[in-house]
Amino acid sequence: MKWLYLLIIAVVLSACQPQLVTRTVLPPSATMEPTASLSPSQTTSPTSQPSQTMPMPTSTIRAFQACSPLEEETLDTLSSILVNPLVIPPFGRDDGHHGLDFSYYRRGERESIQGIAVYAILSGTTALTLPDEIPYGNTIVIETPLSELPETLQENLKAIYQPVPEDVLYQGECPEITPPVFTGDLSVYHLYAHMEAPSTFRAGDSIECGAALGTVGNSGRSSNPHLHLETRLGPSNADLGDMAFYETVYTEQQRANYCLWRMSGYFQLFDPFLLFKSSGQ
Repeated sequence: MKWLYLLIIAVVLSACQPQLVTRTVLPPSATMEPTASLSPSQTTSPTSQPSQTMPMPTSTIRAFQACSPLEEETLDTLSSILVNPLVIPPFGRDDGHHGLDFSYYRRGERESIQGIAVYAILSGTTALTLPDEIPYGNTIVIETPLSELPETLQENLKAIYQPVPEDVLYQGECPEITPPVFTGDLSVYHLYAHMEAPSTFRAGDSIECGAALGTVGNSGRSSNPHLHLETRLGPSNADLGDMAFYETVYTEQQRANYCLWRMSGYFQLFDPFLLFKSSGQ
């Protein structure tokens, strides 16, 4: 019986023995990372990080743009139909030639320049419209403040504006001239003459570059259809009034306005090609 007693004690002791749990212990260099973690090279940066910041759009500087004064002509082709160039006379004289004349007898399928559209070369405001009187015929004058042109062009035009003489010896029978109010601000005045019909614009109307002003005609003192284009630099916001000359039927005020515009030195001629050559810059 002694052996049976010893067997029972052995079985009880083995049941009470704690079970060993085998664990795999990794060295520090082998520590496992969670499978969902991203390595630094895979880490996404917030959109506010400099490397992800979208570049700010740069401001667009619009180039100065002049427009061709004639239908189917570009600024580059105008010189090919120039039939009478600018000849600037001294102050007080009405000779020379006070603008550019554009014309042709045949061009492509056209047999005459008569009737083609006349366009504004610059944006501005209507300063004056004239009916069919001597010498300009049906005419419109548009004012563009010099300050609206590029700075380089402003400086070039100011450089050619001469001091207005105090005493001018006028050619012809000019009435007494009343000088315009001159605050120091200058404008470009562009005149389009000899059109077929009176302008439908009125003083103060805004006009965009390239707007249709009328059509080429033969009104006023003109021997054939053409566009007479004048550009002058003069005091801003000038009241030009009605102007006409060379006929006894015209009033003293009409003749005085004409002499102020043409001969006084307040409104000084310059070549329109200065504007055309600056276009696109």
